[in-house]
Amino acid sequence: MRAVSDRADEFLKKYHMGPEEIALHRCTRSFLEEMGRGLRGEETPVLMLPTYLTLEGELPRDRSVIVVDAGGTNFRSAVVTMTAGGPVIEDLTVQPMPGSRGAVTKEAFLDQVSDILLPLTGKSRRVGLCFSYAAEILPNRDGRVVAISKQVQITGSEGMLLGEEISAALAAKGAPGVEFVVLNDTVAAVLGGVAGLEDEVFDGYAGLIYGTGVNTCYSERRENIAKLSTPWPAASMIINMESGGFCGVPQGTFDRRLDAGSMDAGKCLYEKMVSGRYQGEVIYHALRQGAEDGLFSSGLADTLRALEGLELVEADAFAARPYGGGLLSAACGSERDRELVYTIIDRSVERAARLVCCNLAAVLEQADLGRSIHRPACVVAEGSTFYKGYLFRRKLERLCHTYITEELGRHLVFRRVENANLLGTAAAALLA
Repeated sequence: MRAVSDRADEFLKKYHMGPEEIALHRCTRSFLEEMGRGLRGEETPVLMLPTYLTLEGELPRDRSVIVVDAGGTNFRSAVVTMTAGGPVIEDLTVQPMPGSRGAVTKEAFLDQVSDILLPLTGKSRRVGLCFSYAAEILPNRDGRVVAISKQVQITGSEGMLLGEEISAALAAKGAPGVEFVVLNDTVAAVLGGVAGLEDEVFDGYAGLIYGTGVNTCYSERRENIAKLSTPWPAASMIINMESGGFCGVPQGTFDRRLDAGSMDAGKCLYEKMVSGRYQGEVIYHALRQGAEDGLFSSGLADTLRALEGLELVEADAFAARPYGGGLLSAACGSERDRELVYTIIDRSVERAARLVCCNLAAVLEQADLGRSIHRPACVVAEGSTFYKGYLFRRKLERLCHTYITEELGRHLVFRRVENANLLGTAAAALLA
């Protein structure tokens, strides 16, 4: 008699959703090809955006800056001062990201953001703005919005100059002369890692965001950034990959269903295959199809047909406690149901981990990092899905060992720095 998990694997293979669909070496090569195109300025969804920031330089002490973290879910603001005793974070507030709970206009966005920042301008007129969406960073370190993703809706935002336009809104409310440095959240994470891990020695740094969305960044040699036309004095520059746009692997059936129903169909395909914002929906489509295909008992199938969606936290709760009181565990009518559901979730997370592993492998190959076992590359990782997901991190670490270390001969470690985004955003504002 075939193992129940084999039946789940056959089901996923039928719809091209099994982890084996992600061939590690081929996927890594595809990432590298798209990275090369982006660095040359050719058409590619992996934008490889210059940041006009470097990992070099000493942080000024005892100078306060305003920091803003405009994330996929939350909008955080604070005042940060780097002191000899460590960073001091004051006046921290957390509010919903404008546009995350319904569409807002660009004008409403500017009004909301300037209202939040106005009380802080008495302490500093220098702002670091961490923006978790695609933005072209200009040589003056302002940011022009390329696209808003993660289902956040700010109508009319494409092309918006973030620093210039928020500064103008603040001036209209009585706070003129506010200067902005705009950077991506992945870049903020890696800068925060450098600031927070100065007592350790690594063979370079990379940043990984794996939460609502997914993205990576790393430090690229100046001579490799062929599209850069502005003089740049440093030997290297941080590149924001915008890797969520990668589309170099074939989508499965449930990926295509999710994409077709999204607000930005055809875009951010890699992000939709792996990130916390979408992975629960991918699993939902798999389970619903399983119900239609007669994979489960009639009771579980009826429950799944009645569902309008599934969050990743619910799938994770089942993986952590398949006999617990969660939605899926309560609906399973037999051990067979339980094993089938668990296997589908497990394989879906394994597939996501394989994709992220290839992303990191490409970064290490491109930057030529981590060749020495005693001096690994440091991946500063941020994101709730990376740290709170029950299955993902240990799968990724296993894959990084078997593929990146054993096959490619490169070494890496993951590090977490408390408040990395806020510290990195402050560092960018102080160093720019």
